[in-house]
Amino acid sequence: MREDKVLWRNPSVILKLIELGAWKDWVYVTTTELASDTGIPQQTVSRVLNELSSNDFVEKKRIGRAIAVRLTEKCLNSLRLMYEKLTPIFEELKTFRFSGIVLSGFGDGEHYVRIYMDKFEEVLKFKPYPGTLNLKIVDLNDLKKLFIIRGLPGLKIERFTKNGRVYGAVKCYPALIEGKVNGAIVIPERTHYGLDVVELVAPENLRKRFNLKDGDKVSVEVKVDI
Repeated sequence: MREDKVLWRNPSVILKLIELGAWKDWVYVTTTELASDTGIPQQTVSRVLNELSSNDFVEKKRIGRAIAVRLTEKCLNSLRLMYEKLTPIFEELKTFRFSGIVLSGFGDGEHYVRIYMDKFEEVLKFKPYPGTLNLKIVDLNDLKKLFIIRGLPGLKIERFTKNGRVYGAVKCYPALIEGKVNGAIVIPERTHYGLDVVELVAPENLRKRFNLKDGDKVSVEVKVDI
């Protein structure tokens, strides 16, 4: 346990060594360079490297004015354990789950899905059913999640011209609907709806698949890169 504290006492040093590739081979660096890159005083960098070396987390040897450093198997094992502990946390952070109430739209979903069909197929890797399922988000926490999603890059369909008309950009976010159907949230650059309404597309008619009517609740799960 004490040795692990040594490993993470100044994580910026070990992280910089990982970035340089010391996990797979010797890297050649000076303490001055490490100090500049990490924002830690040079004397502290030297002390950290000595502690890491004395606890068998790194091997190091002096080559002229530089030092050659590489991570040991012991260090890599400790990093793997830390990765296993952190992975569930980041997986949870990458997943947004919310619910919405089925809402009838303006009747133009089919028209626009057909216009964007080739674009949707290109970015989503499936051919959407010609129509959207509209959900009104009523829970405050779910609205916050939706606002976060809207601010993320997503899969972008750029603005394009078709038959002399310009069509706006659309951001798409792959989603799992009702835990069963892989579809996507689509957020058009131009929309008639407020920020509390989200449109879904999927390879099949979602209303028929889940026997939905206006007022029914639908769950959505979105996984994003962070």
